[in-house]
Amino acid sequence: MAAVFTVGGCGAPSFEEMVPALAQPQTEQDQLPTGEGDGNIDVVEAESTRYLGGTQVAKYWVGLDGEEICLVQSLRGTETVGVSCADAEVFGESGVWVRTSSAEVSATGLLVPERFDLADVAVDEDWVRVSDNLAAPAEEGEAQASSG
Repeated sequence: MAAVFTVGGCGAPSFEEMVPALAQPQTEQDQLPTGEGDGNIDVVEAESTRYLGGTQVAKYWVGLDGEEICLVQSLRGTETVGVSCADAEVFGESGVWVRTSSAEVSATGLLVPERFDLADVAVDEDWVRVSDNLAAPAEEGEAQASSG
């Protein structure tokens, strides 16, 4: 069963309603990392990014790219960064997935809208919530709240 969103007959909810972190002022922690491997995150509007949390293997940010919402993943201990984006309809139905690999590590993250039921995720592994709008496979480890 997929999550369905309605907002008082006014159409689809905004990304800020689906991911409340986007409505908060940007802090230093919310800014994307910079380095040699970050060329593919140029699609995300820098002022729109918000840090969502991390696991033992990756850190995650949400950001906007025009009419799409994006999940940015940075693998810890590497300069490997991955980005995946979706429009509001796709995001509302199934979230935004990102899978990134380096020679040392790989990670998968799932950005989900508010009130999204992880039981709706069609995968063979157990998933855990890293934060309100972020999930990751349980085997990738416990959530890490720090930005480091």
